[in-house]
Amino acid sequence: MIKNLTFERLHKVKHVIVFAVILLTAVVVGMVNILSENNNYKPDNKTSCWLAGNSCEIGLPEGTFTVVMDRLPTIEEQIPLTVTLPEGLQIDSAYIEGVNMFMGKIPVPLEPEDNQQWQGWFMLGACSESTMQWQMVITIKNRPEPVWIFFTTQM
Repeated sequence: MIKNLTFERLHKVKHVIVFAVILLTAVVVGMVNILSENNNYKPDNKTSCWLAGNSCEIGLPEGTFTVVMDRLPTIEEQIPLTVTLPEGLQIDSAYIEGVNMFMGKIPVPLEPEDNQQWQGWFMLGACSESTMQWQMVITIKNRPEPVWIFFTTQM
């Protein structure tokens, strides 16, 4: 009788372990899909630029897209910026994330000043990398892919 109870318990434990492994796998796969949801597009020369000094410019089919920062990006300081869009386009959202080190998504609040210019700011956190690479991702309403602005900061 004791051997039968032990065998039955072992059999139930195996089922619980198998179920737990399947559930854990499903959760991990789901989280990977959620985290990579915004990474379906890859930047190219038509939708991205490297900050040269404190500005960069992208030629979109609708016209010129420009980002100008009040000064070079530095860590732990508020950096004001102006985004100029081609006529008829509007910003949906914007954030910054680390390229060579995960630093989370840093929101970039942008407000329209007039039809084409949007004003905002951001603040970058410090990290252990001496040279940190960043990407600002700006989503434009009714466009299939975002615009990327790449830049670096030095410790």
